[in-house]
Amino acid sequence: MDATKRPTVWFVGAGRLRLRIPLMKQLVDRGFDVGAVGPEEAPEFLEHGFPYHRYPLRRAFSPHGDWQAYRKLCQLFDEHRPDIVHAVNTKPALLVPYAARRTGLSSIRTITGLGAVYSSSSPLTLALRPVYKTLQSRASRVAGATVFQNSDDQEFFHRHEIVSEDRSELVLSSGIDVEDYRMQRSDFQIQERIRNELGLHGRRVITMVTRMIKSKGVVEYLKAARQVRMEDPDTVFLLIGSVVHEGPDAISAEELKQYRSDVRMLGSRTDIPDILALSDLFVLPSYFREGIPRVLLEAGAMGLPLITTDWPGCREVVNHGSNGLLIPPRDSESLGNAILHLLERPELRQSMGYESRQLVSERFHLNKVADQYEAIYRRVLGLDSEAGNQHSRAA
Repeated sequence: MDATKRPTVWFVGAGRLRLRIPLMKQLVDRGFDVGAVGPEEAPEFLEHGFPYHRYPLRRAFSPHGDWQAYRKLCQLFDEHRPDIVHAVNTKPALLVPYAARRTGLSSIRTITGLGAVYSSSSPLTLALRPVYKTLQSRASRVAGATVFQNSDDQEFFHRHEIVSEDRSELVLSSGIDVEDYRMQRSDFQIQERIRNELGLHGRRVITMVTRMIKSKGVVEYLKAARQVRMEDPDTVFLLIGSVVHEGPDAISAEELKQYRSDVRMLGSRTDIPDILALSDLFVLPSYFREGIPRVLLEAGAMGLPLITTDWPGCREVVNHGSNGLLIPPRDSESLGNAILHLLERPELRQSMGYESRQLVSERFHLNKVADQYEAIYRRVLGLDSEAGNQHSRAA
């Protein structure tokens, strides 16, 4: 393409695509025009000046629905002609490369984890794994590049010959603007209101933010909270996130109800930075195969010590003993012991919180991620990457 023209990048996702608006802004500063395509209403894109289009993607298995989504993508790509389309999430990463090839466009895709197929060992997921590998292998041959968010997923694709190493890239996470996120903390009066609302004055606070599914480690968190409160009943455990009502990974209302005396279940909240600012420790005992859990980056950016599992994606964010602790997955007793260990050591929590902020800033900062994606886009499009880097430094 013409090297003097601003290249146009479209992000195509399956949901929560608005979380990539900060990255999109960074790419604009680096000389790109940027838009997005998603299945849900998302006025945030227009509010920030980004064109946004919808397509009928269904998250559940639906061959007819997937065909309809593919046809709509082809229509959008052919009508608007972006220079490169960037697929994120599992289904878009499989559909977008084919739609791009059919309409003569370049594409890349980001593998945001291996998902539910590799988070469970049920007969159904075991049966789906060969299908998953085949579909991913075919899509990788069509895309200009396949990007991984953690080294475990990249190594898995290499080992199973799903993607060739020369078309494989590693970009840790989607990035987080550390300074901006920390600035979202409210003033003292709002923090006091939350303390009063939740009864947090003079009490140590443990927080977990997640969807209420088993593979995120919710049950382990509930059990560990009970274990800890038997020794320290004044410690407050907060659980924030939306309830999932269907599917084999959902947690029943009856099971959640059993732990209401030990864990305060707050549902979805819009004041997550404020609650993190009031917390002493952040916990995510996940064994779900995602790329990099964004909530770990948010808690780390807020300067919290972290406890998470020695699991792909999670272990990328914690250096054991430095900014937090790694525990075995599916082990509530180890989780409880790790929480007690840090509760008894306030100076260690403080030093770990400082190291969390440093690690997230150095390894996952939005600027670094944007630089890496700029280089990938320019390489796939055949543009001069050095000119792009000079533009980035000048900006």
